[in-house]
Amino acid sequence: MHGDFAHNDRGQILVMFALALPLLILFTAMAVDMGLIYVTKAKLSKAVDGACLTGIKNFALGQTTANALATDIFDANFGANPPTPVFTWTAGTATTPVSLQVKATATVNTYFMKYLPRFATWYPSDTATATRSNLVMSLILDRSGSMGTGCSGCDGGGVALQNAVPHFVSDFVNGTDHIALISFGSNASVDVPLTASFLSPIDSAVQNLSFSGATFGTGAGTSSYSTTDGPPLSMADNQNNSISFVQETKVVVYFTDGLMNTIQDTLNCTNNPPGPTLYNYGGYDSGTTFDFLNPMIATYPAGDISYYYACGANPPSNPGYGLDCNGNPPDNASYSCRGVTTFISQQTGTPTAFNRANITKEAQWRAIYTANAMRSESPVATYVFIIGLGSAVAGSVPTEAFLATLANDPNGPSNYSGAVYNASLPAGLFLVVPDCPSSACTTELNTAFQTIAAKILLRLTQ
Repeated sequence: MHGDFAHNDRGQILVMFALALPLLILFTAMAVDMGLIYVTKAKLSKAVDGACLTGIKNFALGQTTANALATDIFDANFGANPPTPVFTWTAGTATTPVSLQVKATATVNTYFMKYLPRFATWYPSDTATATRSNLVMSLILDRSGSMGTGCSGCDGGGVALQNAVPHFVSDFVNGTDHIALISFGSNASVDVPLTASFLSPIDSAVQNLSFSGATFGTGAGTSSYSTTDGPPLSMADNQNNSISFVQETKVVVYFTDGLMNTIQDTLNCTNNPPGPTLYNYGGYDSGTTFDFLNPMIATYPAGDISYYYACGANPPSNPGYGLDCNGNPPDNASYSCRGVTTFISQQTGTPTAFNRANITKEAQWRAIYTANAMRSESPVATYVFIIGLGSAVAGSVPTEAFLATLANDPNGPSNYSGAVYNASLPAGLFLVVPDCPSSACTTELNTAFQTIAAKILLRLTQ
């Protein structure tokens, strides 16, 4: 009886194995075939994500080039025998950003599940979508006198700037992005109002820049300002805020070869007829000298009111140059403003003596106040990128610290002694181009502009 039971057990095991065999094959199929499908799906997901980001980042190069670059990234991420991705672009409008959808479907031939015809071939697919914000950007360019001939037969920075800016703006999409150009010397002007058709107007305006005068590169601070002849930082903010999109990135790119030294105020003159008169004043980097300047005239010395200074009740018919009438605004037959002996400092709120040091300090305070206000705007804050050119910047710790603070560069406190970084506001970037004037100036400046372009393009994509 005992032997019969053993024989029956062996028979039962064979029957159970025969019944379990299909399940073992099924589990093997799931382990091998489903694993293969899973790996293919993972590769596909990585490939479409990489292709989508690459395509949208290179949108400025045109859809054909962007698609080609995206395909290269797709193939590299997928590996052997990649499927062909499908690209679908959606044009941007005032209410929708530019977007790219990448979709791809792979083919997986199973090893075990193929015995069930229905599961012989699987087609995993994946889709990725990326959007590109509408760029709203203002360029602010220094055209002061020091940007002209820096030495005998060499470039002080102007030629390098005229070379670099066209390359920079070509990185963005004419017809989609919006860019304005503001320049400053003794005065400031909106040379190209914010426009989507920016390439030709900006190229032309940059080539026609005339380098002369002071460095009126500040912001309005707490004051109201002219939107046509006001401080350049504030006029740039006005340009950027003249249009809005559902999804946008706001940027200011500020270029200078020195420390701003000029401010603008409306002075309440008391002579007949009394009334407010708009002046720019300052204009020097050292010493005690300062000038009063006509905010509507860019050329020097025509726009330099101090050039026509003549003090006393009976000014001579041929006024002298450099007489500051005891530090007060001009008082002569052509430009007359009496009863004003001080300006009101926005930083302290108190009457302040007209002198070079006070004016330069005030210009810096107003600039930082304006930049921080731009960075605090809601719902879209502004990113500020700054390029400082030449030894007047690179050789001056206070100037570097100020420009790093103006950009809100997070590396400022460690790299630029005295710089202040506000972690609660959008971080910008400050770059120094030290070798101007020199043969390396143009190359270094182009590199700086391209570095900023790359950061802006990265921020545009999501």
